[in-house]
Amino acid sequence: MRLTELAEATIHPIVARLVRRAALFAALGLLAIVTLYYVSAAGTVALALEYGPVTAYLIMGGIYALLAIAVAITLLSTRSRAVPAQDPVANALSSTSSSRNMQIAALIEALMLGYTLARKSGGKGIL
Repeated sequence: MRLTELAEATIHPIVARLVRRAALFAALGLLAIVTLYYVSAAGTVALALEYGPVTAYLIMGGIYALLAIAVAITLLSTRSRAVPAQDPVANALSSTSSSRNMQIAALIEALMLGYTLARKSGGKGIL
């Protein structure tokens, strides 16, 4: 089994699952918009029968304005704060990031060594 086939076998299920989830979220969004339209139309008709058409549109507009303000406040209050700029040299010298970088480097080096040895043996491996 070649490295590209192994990578494809590993990545294909992940990508397929992400595509399915994206399609389902798109369908969910579309159905939510249709539902919102019909609920708004029914509310407008009910309000128009009770208060008149102009007042009904004003009430529905006010409801949507309040919802928009609530969403804007939520987005502004939950946004990520700017991270202060840090010196990359200081980060590289810190013990936590240095040991993690060394582990990642060792893992990549072992992967490359294994791949090189597998290529030198001419594909005569245990797999």
